[in-house]
Amino acid sequence: MELVRRTVHGSPYVGVFCCINDKIGLLPHGTHPKETKGLRELFGIEIIETKLAESPLLGVVAAGNSNGLVVGEIVSEKELDNLKRLGLRVKRLSGISAIGNLLEANDTKGICSPVIKEKTRREIADFLKIELKEGKIAGSDLIGSCLVATNRGFAMNANASEKEFDDAKKFFGLEGSLSTANYGDAFLGNCIAANSRAAMAGINTTGIELMKIDEGLGGE
Repeated sequence: MELVRRTVHGSPYVGVFCCINDKIGLLPHGTHPKETKGLRELFGIEIIETKLAESPLLGVVAAGNSNGLVVGEIVSEKELDNLKRLGLRVKRLSGISAIGNLLEANDTKGICSPVIKEKTRREIADFLKIELKEGKIAGSDLIGSCLVATNRGFAMNANASEKEFDDAKKFFGLEGSLSTANYGDAFLGNCIAANSRAAMAGINTTGIELMKIDEGLGGE
């Protein structure tokens, strides 16, 4: 797995500004062409520049996998239609805004925050074609901020308990790691964007953190 340190929109919080899976990636409008080209080559996917809820914080407003994307209710009908016209499967969820902070999934499994109602969990599971369970990580409801998962492995908030980590390994059927990024930030989902081919961590991520992230996302 290729792992690099970069910024998106000049920020080390790359997971906040983009949404990446094994098929497509969303980047904010106005991303520098050199950044867009670099990420297209790194992840080996189509990159789409867009905005959601009139915001560049795409990783906060959207989540998903190769089977589709779910977005918060604050995403406008026009923005939704624009993505659908590009051939993307997208579902807008009622009663949720920052779904990217509350959900993390690969192509078969996902974990979501307990704040998501059961009916909505079923809708997400059916749409993304995954087995979905609720949980907390390191005492936090912000699953999408505490976990980065691909089809190869996962990296989890360094403050997670041994049970939370072991449960995730068993549930995903993958190896993983506990780590921080961006020089000590345990909310990995804000600091990392990844798919099965590659990962991008914020520019402030240390060498030791990179080693742990690579170990987890590489499934070693």
